[in-house]
Formats: sequence, C-alpha cells, structure tokens
Amino acid sequence: MTTPTPLQPTLPYLGGAGERRALLAGMTFLEVTEAGGLDLTGLARWLDDHVVDAGVMPRLSVVLEPPTGTVALRPGVGALAQANADLPRILTTARLRVLDALRGLIASPSDDRFLRACIFLGRVRREDGHWVARPEAAAPLSGIVLSLFAVAILSDRSFYDRQLCVCDTCGRVSFELVEGVRRACATHAPRASGVNHKATTPRSKALGRARKTGST
Repeated sequence: MTTPTPLQPTLPYLGGAGERRALLAGMTFLEVTEAGGLDLTGLARWLDDHVVDAGVMPRLSVVLEPPTGTVALRPGVGALAQANADLPRILTTARLRVLDALRGLIASPSDDRFLRACIFLGRVRREDGHWVARPEAAAPLSGIVLSLFAVAILSDRSFYDRQLCVCDTCGRVSFELVEGVRRACATHAPRASGVNHKATTPRSKALGRARKTGST
C-alpha cells in the first residue's frame, strides 16, 4: 500500500522547511489512519518517508503503543496474520492519543503537557536554531507522531494557539481563520439555523395587522 497524498493541499509554512516537513508528516499520519485502511506496508512506508529519510530516527523493526501491544513491521510468514490482526488496534490507539493531545491545545485553559513531555523526554530538541524531532527507539507510535507535531508547534506557538482546529466529529486537523470555529472542520462546521430574522419596523407591523384583518 502506498502512502496517500495528504488531503491538505497547503499547510502553514512556519519556521522553515524542516518544521513544515514535520507538520506534513504528522498530518499525513492522521489522514492515512482516518479511514482505517493502513496496513503494515503502508505504515512502514510512512515511517521510511517521513521519519527515517528525514533523519528523525533509524529504521524500526517494530512499533509499539502500550498497553495495546507491539507489531513487527516486517514479520515472517508465520507471524504475518497476527501482526495484521494487531495493527488496527495500535493505529487506532495512537491516532486517538495524538488527537487528544492536540485538542488539549485548543481547550480552555490550554493543556500543553504533551509539548512539555516531548521536551523533557528529549523527543524534541534545539539544533542549529531549530526544533527537531529525536524520539527514542522505544518511543510509542503516538510519541513519534506527537514529536513531529511538537516541532511544528514550537516553531510558532502563537499561530497554533489562534488557528489550530481539531474536528470533534471526524478528527480532521485543519487551520482556519474563522474565529470561534476550533472544534470542527469544513465538512462538519456549525450551520446557521436558516431562520431569516427580518428587521421589524412600524410599517411592517401595520402591514401585518392589516393582513390579519383583511384590509389593505
């Protein structure tokens, strides 16, 4: 399975190419796991394209998401069926943890514990004036993804405080300029009631009374 093209045609370009690449990696993970169709080959491809090739960490042989379990990315023939059975639970758990952490940023008051945890654990650090992701080999899948988001967010925290949106319905992450819409996406945005509230004037009141009495 190849990694699908991200659904976000444009992303914020903040900090530099490395920060944007980290954001693209995190966004791609959320998008390819949204439909629940990511298989072992697709996960290994995502890791190679967005983590290994970017110099974030060496190639992994297994991924883990405690307490859900671990899964070998390239299992032998005898272990393939079990790995395929375990993978959906690991992906679902990792995706939900990432979304919960991002929702914390748009909560009131803001909860940025995952950013502080990434720094404390050394999963993100400053190198040559930029934030970079450096998760340890034993980091859970959600920790790897969150370290990528942390790189982007730490590069310009104020932007994400203003414009980050996480849809409560589908989990889509987006960046909106519409004030007050932080927990919805374009598909699930709140709709107006559809009631047309017209201004009431003395003339309109008189016409209304005339219609009731049958006069003109």
